[in-house]
Amino acid sequence: MKCNLCLVLIFTQMFWLLIVFTAFADNPLVYQIDIRNEIGNGLRVYIEKGIKEAELNQASAIIFDVHTPGGALNAARDIIDVIQRAEIPTIAFVNTEAISAGAMISLACDQIVIRRGGTIGDAAPVSIQGQEVGEKAVSYVRGKISATAERQGRNPDLAASMVDKKLCLVKYDNGDIVALRPDEYKKEREAEKQMEIIAAEGELLTLTAEQSLEYNLAEAIAENREEILQMYSVIEVDGELMVLTQEAVMLKQDELEKGQIIELASLADAEVKRVAPSFADNIVIFFTNPVISSLLLSLGMLGLFIEIRSPGFGLPGLIGVICLGLFFGGHMLSQVEAQYALLAFVLGIGLLVVEVFVIPGFGVAGIAGIGCIVYSVFFIFENAYQTEQAIFFLGVSALMTIVFLFVVGYFLPKTQAWQHLVLQSEMGSDKGFHSAAEDYSGHLGQTGVALTVLRPAGTAMIENKRLDVVSVGDFIEVDVPIQVVNVEGSKIMVEKDR
Repeated sequence: MKCNLCLVLIFTQMFWLLIVFTAFADNPLVYQIDIRNEIGNGLRVYIEKGIKEAELNQASAIIFDVHTPGGALNAARDIIDVIQRAEIPTIAFVNTEAISAGAMISLACDQIVIRRGGTIGDAAPVSIQGQEVGEKAVSYVRGKISATAERQGRNPDLAASMVDKKLCLVKYDNGDIVALRPDEYKKEREAEKQMEIIAAEGELLTLTAEQSLEYNLAEAIAENREEILQMYSVIEVDGELMVLTQEAVMLKQDELEKGQIIELASLADAEVKRVAPSFADNIVIFFTNPVISSLLLSLGMLGLFIEIRSPGFGLPGLIGVICLGLFFGGHMLSQVEAQYALLAFVLGIGLLVVEVFVIPGFGVAGIAGIGCIVYSVFFIFENAYQTEQAIFFLGVSALMTIVFLFVVGYFLPKTQAWQHLVLQSEMGSDKGFHSAAEDYSGHLGQTGVALTVLRPAGTAMIENKRLDVVSVGDFIEVDVPIQVVNVEGSKIMVEKDR
């Protein structure tokens, strides 16, 4: 029985090796995904699509070409999760700078290579205005970046010092690098421990390429992608694929027993496929930018307001629909569940239209409509951005809408286009026109006859005048004598003449 089990294991291992060697018989395939500019929700979609494509085509590795000053924390968090779920070895090439969210994403990769002159670090969360945030947000980001670094075998204290300036990062004589709280640092100083300060309290850690290599945060320094490919190989260790530099491969061979590590291929001759953002990716990246989103929402609301205030359906309504379509459609493509928000928004607009044209006054329908619109917009902002960012840009959008309405209300009536839509001539009494607000109080006490059935409203002939009247009490049949008993403005109330 044991012999049969051993044979099964041997054949399984041979089958696995056959698959691996077959996959690497040709030149290995490497995917390049660029992480550029500000990190946002649209970039997450592009990265996720690129990783899925690389996995589908059985690529040997993915190189993330990173050059970014940072961006939205929630987008960076989602990108980190996507990278950590990848089944392919990943390399972050810090092509000049990986700051803030860019540093967090780089730390999620299996390998980090930095270009000379490049920097990585300064990952403290800040508000929209660039000011420091509270301890709660700092604690979350510190924990996230530390866990990300530790998962990849990097020193979590280095990562924590990129986020929390209250920490003091020191290097002891034995080479240990530790982040100390102020009280801990004070005790170490009192104990006369020999240590070198890497980042003092009040400073955020930002490392150069040489420092990153010295402190084992990065694995190599390279000037371009070709140098990275020359120095890396794909290996298999106990069934797990990984990419390592030639130097690291030799260290791994010394560390493990013979046969545990199999060098499959060098990336020197690898075929490189760069994942270029598609037209849809560029749309998502552009239109999910919080500033652009706020502008689209304001223009959309303005267009609908002008359309409701003017007859027919014209250019303002078309522009409004297009802007709102781009606002909701862009976030749908970014995989925010915007379809539900769109339904709530359409329902809200419908309720407002009913309130304006069908139901007099302002009541339940109007309040519910405004509530649906506010909910739908806040749902988009809150799910696409950080809460503080969502509230800020929602306020910006509301302010822009009010300003646009004021400007349009002041200048639009003076334009020729508006004058073609609206009747400009006055209908005065000198031209034979009279106001509908006529004084009917003189008819009080007069008598007449019902011309139609009064149920209770109808028409009557009173003192040789045809008037709209309302019966008081019972309905009144045709040709029944009536008398005016009360007058309220234009409302004439009658009853049977006794």
